[in-house]
Amino acid sequence: MPDPRTTQDDQAALYRALAAGEHRSGGAGRGTVAFAVSTDDVEAGAGDVYVALGLAKYLARRGWGVLLWPTERWETPLPEDVTVVVSMIESFVPGLVPQHVGLVAWVRNWTDVWAEQPWLDEYDAVWTSSTAARDRIAERTERPVRVLPIGVDHELFTGERDGRDDVDVVTTVNFWGAERLGTAAIDVLAESRQVVWYGANREHLVRSGRIEHRGHASFFDLPAVYASARVVVDDVIPPARAYATHNSRLFEGLASGALVVTNCDEGLDELGLEGVPTYEDGPGLVAAVADHDPALVERLRAVVLDRHTYAARAEAADEDLRRAVTARAGRTGADRGAFLVWATTVRKQLRTAEHDRDVHFAGVHDINERLVAAVADAQRAAAETAEARAAVAALTAERDRLAVRLDEVTRSRTYRLAEQVARLAHRR
Repeated sequence: MPDPRTTQDDQAALYRALAAGEHRSGGAGRGTVAFAVSTDDVEAGAGDVYVALGLAKYLARRGWGVLLWPTERWETPLPEDVTVVVSMIESFVPGLVPQHVGLVAWVRNWTDVWAEQPWLDEYDAVWTSSTAARDRIAERTERPVRVLPIGVDHELFTGERDGRDDVDVVTTVNFWGAERLGTAAIDVLAESRQVVWYGANREHLVRSGRIEHRGHASFFDLPAVYASARVVVDDVIPPARAYATHNSRLFEGLASGALVVTNCDEGLDELGLEGVPTYEDGPGLVAAVADHDPALVERLRAVVLDRHTYAARAEAADEDLRRAVTARAGRTGADRGAFLVWATTVRKQLRTAEHDRDVHFAGVHDINERLVAAVADAQRAAAETAEARAAVAALTAERDRLAVRLDEVTRSRTYRLAEQVARLAHRR
């Protein structure tokens, strides 16, 4: 593994190498950890991938081999060198994981969905992001459940600037079609503060004209974005707020030296971050952003760097991973039984159907948008044409009226008499 004192480009290259499987062989006989993730494309913007790679980077330093096992490979045999699988996605079904391979679930979000999985007891250990989530999962399984929140790669989010201009307030919340609690609050904040918004689908986000939208930012751009900001606004979705499972943005922004403001005050105390300002609406956000104490920012940053780095997470995870491998050693069987093999196949079919549905809906939506736009253009053109025709008709009518009046005037006795007088005057 490279020396920690590397550039941001070196860190990005390391992440790409980890995603490409270049560190799948460990150096201390620990075995290989496969992370079941949505994709192995580090440019796709999938949060589960960056969390997996953050932990994988520091597990590799502890002697583990690491690799990503993306969705499209879940229905294929697991690589033979894998000794333990960490599931990052609630839709993962472990039917094709051999009996001798350890299984760990990382419940980072969607706690209720995880709790209702009928195969939850297949996991040798479960990690959750909060005590509330741990208690919910523990109701559904006899397996060990540990609180292991997501964290931050402190070697990537260093707080070092790249020369870009200072930003007063920044948010990096993506827009996926549904209005979020923080969206309206940021509108209110923009009335009095400079707000820069990085996020996907900005073209569909109709917001205040005072907000500067800069579009999607790559994960590897975020360290500089946060380091340039005075305040970072976080927005935790309702399923996460229900169990106080906080976003990576909380840890990454604080590690970068910015003050993070969030709409979820639950769970901050158990993270040691009880000083983080919170909001529930626009006026609350305005007040929270105004409460900027440099000493508080430095204290919160110190807590994150001490307790919430992926180096610390890897140290805690190492024990569970080794225990899972040991517990499964010697077991036989190429899969987890007929039911889970069947469930794996059904889940693939459902996932394909969901994808096809989304593609179909996207196509229909696109056609509908173009149709609506075409109708609007036609109506506008028709209205413009009708207006132009009306103007021409009005002018024509006025011309004809004046022509008739002119004819009437020139034929009148008064006009003819005046014309004769004018001729006589001209002859003189």
